[in-house]
Amino acid sequence: MFSESEIDLIISNEEVTQLVDKLRVAFIEKEAPYLEISNHDFLSLVLLIPSVGKAMANNSISFGEEMSLQKKARRLSKGGFFLSKDPVVYGMKYLIKNYKHWEDDFCALIKDIFYVIFEDAVIEQINNTEYSYEQRIMRSPYALIRFISSLFLERDEDILDPGKIKKIEHEKLLELGEKIGFQEISLFKEFMERYEVK
Repeated sequence: MFSESEIDLIISNEEVTQLVDKLRVAFIEKEAPYLEISNHDFLSLVLLIPSVGKAMANNSISFGEEMSLQKKARRLSKGGFFLSKDPVVYGMKYLIKNYKHWEDDFCALIKDIFYVIFEDAVIEQINNTEYSYEQRIMRSPYALIRFISSLFLERDEDILDPGKIKKIEHEKLLELGEKIGFQEISLFKEFMERYEVK
């Protein structure tokens, strides 16, 4: 999962800030008129879209899933875990309420950010299948591995062996990966194939 300082680093890019701010303003105007949220915290909310989508794959969120999402949201918030009225948790309630409306916009923003950060040459290098999946994980840019693990895993260390997943959740993650533009990255496809679908 991305750390607060990693999100700071991503949002420090001026082009990324402009992209995030545009969607943040639209989200507040259309969905949450009383939400006070910084660009850092809004980006944190956007980066939670795969976790929220996976939790909502069966059209409902269990109490355990909601608690897990709140824990993630608090970890990503600017300023720490113990804020009484955490802006990311608060924003996530609006997102869950109208998830289907915002899914495509949030995924499109992640895709835009990804391609601001990574150059075409890096993507070509990542797609070189000359080496095994494990070797390519070790050779890949740190930021790419952080993107995949933070967006699509509960625990970063499971990147080599993501474990079991329900079929409906796996299908949802594949769909979100496609919307984010990761279908063009062979490493992501191989990562998704490593799940044990049940």
